[in-house]
Amino acid sequence: MAKSELISRQSRHPSGWFGEIVARVMSFETAHENRVAVERLAVQAGEAVLEVGCGHGRTLRLVARAPCGFVAGVDPSQVMVRLARRRLRRWIRVGQAEVTLAAGRSLPYPDARFDAAFAVHVLAFWHDAVAELREIRRVLRPGGRVLLGYRPRDATTLAALPASVYKLRSVDETQRLLAEAGFGAIHSTEYALAKKVFVCTQGACPAGGSVDLSPTQR
Repeated sequence: MAKSELISRQSRHPSGWFGEIVARVMSFETAHENRVAVERLAVQAGEAVLEVGCGHGRTLRLVARAPCGFVAGVDPSQVMVRLARRRLRRWIRVGQAEVTLAAGRSLPYPDARFDAAFAVHVLAFWHDAVAELREIRRVLRPGGRVLLGYRPRDATTLAALPASVYKLRSVDETQRLLAEAGFGAIHSTEYALAKKVFVCTQGACPAGGSVDLSPTQR
């Protein structure tokens, strides 16, 4: 069944009472994909991790429960920030987490602040994905890594998600975007989850010197 444009727009930027309902539904609908993305990110002890488009906060809470040093989330929706802060309050209280109202294209952090960053189910909402990715690269330390979790463009997603809201991208296109943004060591892993294809595409900041901007083969 195709998602309506109204619900799709609320999925992109939840607002008001209806947006909060959509956000809560989303937190359950995407739970499996979010867990896969966190497992693939493989957070290490003491790392600082950023989620761009943290939404309802359930995924960020999974990371906070790992042995990381600090987690941060940004989201442009006040509804999502409120929900995420509620779910992360235990870690926020002791200074191990923060959730900020901000857009991914203008992250409120200094250069090289994080060891890892991830964004799940938000790639399709980025119209200038290279700009978003360059901003993520800016806040990652040399050698830091990024993970994008998304549903790739195929017949199923094109039929289910309205083009007026979602800018769907193929795996190859996503890898090219990461390369253009300056990431290297790019690779993708595909999963079949509940009759849907879910992809995790990862890249790394250069540790020093030049970067080969050619995406690696899947």
